[in-house]
Amino acid sequence: MVSWKCLKASLHLQVHRLEKQVKTLLHSDHRNSAGPDDGTATRELRERVSNLESSSRLSARSLFNMSRQLVALDKLHLSLLQLLESVESLENKVDRGLPDLQREISKMEFGRAQITSTSALLKEEVENQRASVKALSVGVSALQEKTDKDHSRLSEVQEQLKNLSSSLQDHKVQSVPVPQVVALVSSNDTLTSLVQDLSKVQSEYRDIVSRLPHDCGSTGGGRGLSLIAPGPGGPLVAWCAEEGWTVVQRRVDGSQEFNRNWSDYQTGFGSPAGEFWLGNEPLHRLTSDNCSQLRVDLQDIYGKRWRAEYSEFSVSGDHDGYRLHVTGYRGNASDALDYQNRMQFSAIDSDRDISNTHCAANYEGGWWFSHCQHANLNGRYNLGLTWFDAAKNEWIAVAWSEMKVRRREGCEGRT
Repeated sequence: MVSWKCLKASLHLQVHRLEKQVKTLLHSDHRNSAGPDDGTATRELRERVSNLESSSRLSARSLFNMSRQLVALDKLHLSLLQLLESVESLENKVDRGLPDLQREISKMEFGRAQITSTSALLKEEVENQRASVKALSVGVSALQEKTDKDHSRLSEVQEQLKNLSSSLQDHKVQSVPVPQVVALVSSNDTLTSLVQDLSKVQSEYRDIVSRLPHDCGSTGGGRGLSLIAPGPGGPLVAWCAEEGWTVVQRRVDGSQEFNRNWSDYQTGFGSPAGEFWLGNEPLHRLTSDNCSQLRVDLQDIYGKRWRAEYSEFSVSGDHDGYRLHVTGYRGNASDALDYQNRMQFSAIDSDRDISNTHCAANYEGGWWFSHCQHANLNGRYNLGLTWFDAAKNEWIAVAWSEMKVRRREGCEGRT
């Protein structure tokens, strides 16, 4: 930029000297205008002056243009300097931030490795839990089978005793031969031994069942398959979620058929690790003390999550049609179950709704229907899974659902 300024000053100086020489020359010509060739010399001199003036004007225009270019170049140079400063500042920021970025990447990679490792451990733990529950279920089933066989044998023995008692009443003891009396005494000893064995087996079975947790809230909070014994009756294999929730229903992909009869819905069906219905009778056993709460988690076909919670939830027994009782709603999915509160359960072969149509048959799934479509999570997948959103006055198209129950804290229980 300094060289351009020097060139500009030099050009200005040359033009100024040229103008000064022209003036001096004109002044000298005016003083010496004498002799025969003065006119010719004067014309030549004027032509030279004219040429010099033209050259001066051209030089002035060139100088002006060059001055404009110099100004533009000065601005460009300033812009380049500013750009260079910005680039240097950006490089400094990148240099300063690069170690932090590298540390964050390292942390993310380490976290990913930890997640992968934890996932593998959890998967292995779930598999171990499944194997343990399966083994325990097999043991309980074998014990139940042995108990049933012993019951059958006891019934046979009791029938024999009854027949023997009748025979003894019909015939006097004196008329019974000695060998028959010995046989009767031996038979009585066998019966006593069988009764003792059966009592022992029953006691062992009751002891095993009594030590099982009532629900997932009593298992220690683990996630996965667990064997529970909710109230009177045999044990159940249940899926336990976080925070002590016992999962009682799940829909994921339509792999399980839910268009079933009353008996299937009564006992339950499917796999607790996938799509399933725990069963109306197990639901009654879980909630019969009126200390249960319900949580319904949903995801619609657009991926949005919904939730409905009820602080009180219970299902009555078979004699009352497994009637639904819910209250104390909160959540963002609206209180759709309020429309079906105190309704009996309906299945394809047992229509107990108040609609003019058979809701369970039309929507291919059992539920506590009043009128058909306020809430139904057991209908045909991709067609009948719905939950009514009162805020928008429209139905949520459900793609995934999970119902789970848990005991309320501090509840004393009542029947």
